[in-house]
Amino acid sequence: MWKAIGASVAGRSHEAAGKGCEDASGWLAEPGLTCLAVADGAGSRPLSGTGAAFAVRRALRLAMQSARCPETGDPAACLRLIFQDVREQITAMAKEDGNDVGDYATTLAVMILAGDMLGLGQVGDTIAVVGCRGQYETVAPAPRYEYVNETTFITDDSALEQLRITARPSVEVDAVFLSTDGLRFKILADLAAATPFVPFFDDLQAYVRSPGASEDSVRRFLAGLEDQSGDDKTLVATVRTGFPTEFGDGGHQAGRQEGAGQHDGAGRHRLRVS
Repeated sequence: MWKAIGASVAGRSHEAAGKGCEDASGWLAEPGLTCLAVADGAGSRPLSGTGAAFAVRRALRLAMQSARCPETGDPAACLRLIFQDVREQITAMAKEDGNDVGDYATTLAVMILAGDMLGLGQVGDTIAVVGCRGQYETVAPAPRYEYVNETTFITDDSALEQLRITARPSVEVDAVFLSTDGLRFKILADLAAATPFVPFFDDLQAYVRSPGASEDSVRRFLAGLEDQSGDDKTLVATVRTGFPTEFGDGGHQAGRQEGAGQHDGAGRHRLRVS
C-alpha cells in the first residue's frame, strides 16, 4: 500500500505581482494504482495556470484508465500516450477558445505506480526524486540550457521528443517525490549535479507516514518557506506503507502541524516533524 500527499502554493514574486499560483498538483492512491502529477505554468504566458491545472487533471484521469489497459505492464507506453493526449487536448482547447496554444505553456511530470512497475515521465524542469532504504536519487534531471529559466513546455512542438521516461521495478522504490523548480534551492544539495538534499527527504518521508500528516500542514510549510526563487512552490510525495519481504520489514504540502522547520548551514530547509 502507498500513501500520497502534497500541495501547491503561490510564490512571493507572484504574490507581489498580484498573480495567483500557476503551479498545479494532484495525486491518487488506491489499491493497484498510485499516481502523482505536477505542472508549472510559464509565468510569462497569460493562460499558463489554466494549462497547468488542465494537464494535471487530464494526466490523472488517463492514469486511472491506464490501470485497466493492456499496456499497464509497460509504463513507458502508458506515459507516452498520456503526454501525447495532454498535448493534443490543450491544443484543442486553445483552438476552441481562439487562443494560441503557447498561451497555456506548462511543464509536466507524471508518476504511475501500477502492478510491479513504476514509471516517471517529465517534460520541462520538474524535479523527480525516488528513495529506497534511505538512499535518494534524482531521476532524469532536466537538461541544462544556455539561459537559467529556459525549459521545455508540453505545448512546444518538440515536447514529445524532449519527454524523459524512466521505468523500474517498484520493489526498488519505497518513496517518490515530485516538485516544480521553485523548490530547487531547498531540496537539492547541488544544483549542477541535481543531488537530493537527503535530510529534507528523510524528514518528509517520515512525515508522510505519520498519522497526522495533512494537506493543510504541507501547504502551511510551503507558504512559510523562504525558497530564494520567489517562484510558485509545489511538492507531492508518496511513500510505501507496507513493505515487500525484500526490504526486511513484515490530491496536496509537507511539514509538521505548525509548518515549523530548521535550516542547514547552506540555507536549505529540512522538515522538523514530530
